[in-house]
Amino acid sequence: MKFATVALFLSAAGQSLAFAPSSSLNLGSRTGVSAASASKLSLSNDNKEELAQFEFPANDEDSNIVDSNASAPLAAFTAIAATAGTPLAAHAAGTGDAIPSAIAAYVHYLSLFAIVGAVTYERSTIAAGMDKETEDSVALADITLGISGTTLLVSGYYRAVEYGKGWYFYSHEPIFWAKMVALCIFGAASFFPTATIIKRAVPVATGKKEFEPMSEKLATRMKKVLNAEIVMLGSIPLLATLMSRGVGYTESIPVQYIGPALCAVTIGGLGYKYINEALTWTEDDAGSGSSGSSSSEAVINDSGVKSPLEKLQEAN
Repeated sequence: MKFATVALFLSAAGQSLAFAPSSSLNLGSRTGVSAASASKLSLSNDNKEELAQFEFPANDEDSNIVDSNASAPLAAFTAIAATAGTPLAAHAAGTGDAIPSAIAAYVHYLSLFAIVGAVTYERSTIAAGMDKETEDSVALADITLGISGTTLLVSGYYRAVEYGKGWYFYSHEPIFWAKMVALCIFGAASFFPTATIIKRAVPVATGKKEFEPMSEKLATRMKKVLNAEIVMLGSIPLLATLMSRGVGYTESIPVQYIGPALCAVTIGGLGYKYINEALTWTEDDAGSGSSGSSSSEAVINDSGVKSPLEKLQEAN
């Protein structure tokens, strides 16, 4: 915009000089009269004869003078216009990555939309006692979540390293690492539903076990974990908008080392917790009152102490 303004100004200046009268160009050099002497000449009717002696008919030399003076600003205009176009040409030449960058951004956004849809479907569908078809649809949504998460990570890598502001910028941006930690929490939490679905589906698919509806305790736990995933998904776009605007950018703190360490601890610690919880989960952990009392009665019977029911049967 600045280059265009300068170019228009010089163009206007060139046009004004091109249409200026020849007598006004290089008057002192053509007549030999100094500016001080010319200022003493009166412009009244009485001095017309004096001024007449300084007027000469136009000739080829005058035309050359006019042309040279008129073409000088035009030449300057052409040069500046070319200079102004140089950065634009360089920018246009540097847009060879525009299409790959756009594709990476598209895949990134599409993956995020798919993740949100899959998690929302799981959260709204999971319920205690759901039939096998419904649980299979939840498994399909979880597969979609896993594929979308992979494409999100791959496209995000290329956007950060190849097509974005550059890895140096992102690595020194604390909010970028806050976004990555939120993503790690989301990924670690997603291990619990995934591991639970696999644990329940594999024995049924191999014929080793009949399908059993999900217990209330397990369904409630999965919903709570999915709620945490939705919260993390909601925070990621906010952190991304702040990060892209350089909010919190600093080079005085070694966040390029602190950030990866926090991500590793988060995904490692929480990932182990959720996977272990899913693999070691048993329906006895549901803790229903009847099962608890039955267990107590079994312990008493094993110890040789008769239950009240047995005493009543003996009395009868």
